Amino acid sequence: MPLGRPPTKPSFPVDIYRLGNSIERLTGLIEFSAIEYETMGRQFIGEKNYNVPPVPFLGRMWKLMLQTVNNHICKIALHIVLINGDEGSRCAMETAQFCADQLGEPVEQQTGLFLWDTTDGNVILQTGELNEGFVLGLFLTRRPTGPFELAPHAGKRVTCF
Repeated sequence: MPLGRPPTKPSFPVDIYRLGNSIERLTGLIEFSAIEYETMGRQFIGEKNYNVPPVPFLGRMWKLMLQTVNNHICKIALHIVLINGDEGSRCAMETAQFCADQLGEPVEQQTGLFLWDTTDGNVILQTGELNEGFVLGLFLTRRPTGPFELAPHAGKRVTCF
């Protein structure tokens, strides 16, 4: 975090999902398959990851994954692929503006990457191009508030998604 610019705002909820909240009463969560866990790995003891039915966010339906530790949300990962490049650019601008409206100016910005520090973690917006079209990823990550033990096989992994 740059000196002199401590975060002043918490991250925002995405639909009914908010960093730090329990998942115990949520429905529709589909835990990762063995193949997904093998591909993505697990970083923490007590970690479970879930695919969630698409959620509305900024007027579009986004795919969503949750990373949890001890049944509490520690990462919200949204992504959307748009076939039309103009629509992708427009969606990226709208998403960056929404984040700026909620959190202030990003602490880091470069082509295809925006980073906001929050009082509870950080928010990252990444954009890129795939064969299928323009992809946007929005990642809300919670700063650990208690002892998060690294899984023995986690090695040097930094994030799960």
